[in-house]
Amino acid sequence: MKIEIFSISILILIACPAVSSEAETNHRQRGVLIEEKIVLRDIPPDNGPVRIWLPYPQSKKEQVIEDFQINSPVEAIFTTEPEYGNKVIYLEAEGIKEYLSLSVSFVVRRKEYTEDNTISGATLLKRFLKPDRRVPVNGEIKNLALNITRGKRGDMEKVRSIYDYLRDELTYSKDDPAICGIGDSLITLRYKKGICTDYHSLFISLVRSIGIPARFEIGFPIPKNVKEGKINGYHCWAEFYIEGRGWIPVDISEADKHPENKDYFFGHLDENRVHLTTGRDIRLNPEQEGEALNFFVFPYVEIGGKPFDKISTDIIFKDLT
Repeated sequence: MKIEIFSISILILIACPAVSSEAETNHRQRGVLIEEKIVLRDIPPDNGPVRIWLPYPQSKKEQVIEDFQINSPVEAIFTTEPEYGNKVIYLEAEGIKEYLSLSVSFVVRRKEYTEDNTISGATLLKRFLKPDRRVPVNGEIKNLALNITRGKRGDMEKVRSIYDYLRDELTYSKDDPAICGIGDSLITLRYKKGICTDYHSLFISLVRSIGIPARFEIGFPIPKNVKEGKINGYHCWAEFYIEGRGWIPVDISEADKHPENKDYFFGHLDENRVHLTTGRDIRLNPEQEGEALNFFVFPYVEIGGKPFDKISTDIIFKDLT
């Protein structure tokens, strides 16, 4: 597996914008500078190497990444994890005492997104039919999916019935961190509440259980109708695959918060986000010693082979126009 090593402390990568068709230029678009500052505090002395993994955003149909920079006292290694193809920035250092600071910045040019007509291979589609640790596809989940979709014709109609069921049955809530934000389908089904992670984990479980591939996507929300400020937390959504059409996005938690947009968020994503990684149960590259990551959006750190969580992450954005 190819690994590229950069020994300089500041790295700039420029991605050329993709050529857009005339139809694509009619979609709403947004250009934003994003800066992320990461600080590790209270690093224990003589406790083994400090290992840091960061997600690296990729250009794709609906977003172009430009002017990526990393400022770090530690050399950066750029890799790709093998299961989903997520790009990873890896840093490792010995002898760090108490404190380590680094930052990344990039420009994202994001546009409104409808569907990805890329035809996926059979191997990848099979992966997006399998369960994840917190995303089961059998038993209670499958029985519920069969009940929801009974009498529906075709995969699109079946998926829409699952989308509507979750929007009607779940309540958007952050009130219990032991329940909300874990992305455990059975917990969400039991308590009928949660945030984007919970909505879309249960959606993926239900859709996969009736033989339709679905995948988990995560990144940062870019606040709407605000030109600059702080990004608080992450946002995630899902996509499902229809033979002959490709990947189609849904954002059920946004549809629940904004019921006037319930039809829009079945098959569309707005431009106010940036995608970072795909998938669950992620094994990084180089591989971490701890368990697979539930999802990967913020820095993951190990010291001496053990997860380290004394990390502060501040993310700010500024519109380009």
